[in-house]
Amino acid sequence: MDTNKINELAKILRQNQLTKLDLTEGECRIVLEAAGNSPVAVEVPVVSVGNKTEILAETAPVMEKEEKFDTVEQKSPLVGTVYLAQQAGAEPFIKVGDHVKKGDVLCIVESMKMFNNIEAELEGIIEEICVDNGQIVEFGQVLVKILP
Repeated sequence: MDTNKINELAKILRQNQLTKLDLTEGECRIVLEAAGNSPVAVEVPVVSVGNKTEILAETAPVMEKEEKFDTVEQKSPLVGTVYLAQQAGAEPFIKVGDHVKKGDVLCIVESMKMFNNIEAELEGIIEEICVDNGQIVEFGQVLVKILP
């Protein structure tokens, strides 16, 4: 199924405020589900065996225009060593799934013996922590991904 048809289906989904649209056409099945304001398309191969139709969901690739629709990457503003907790053995500042507010401390980057708090640039949910505790980070390296 071509991307123009998928885009048209996504437009219909949005215009009619639907949460899910399921379409089978020949050996191709498209399932659109609204994720926030952006529909996500999943193409599912369909195999006919006699009079029975089976959907091969485990082999279905996800087709999206972007890797994650609204994910914001919080990047390191400097080169240094990243610390995910205030001190060794302490609870980490954040965990995947945590809700953070703008200004909350995400981690610390030590650079030239100075400890710099890295604060959330926006409010959202921590989707992924992209660094390990004690890891050397480069300027502009992604530290965490936040879903607003």
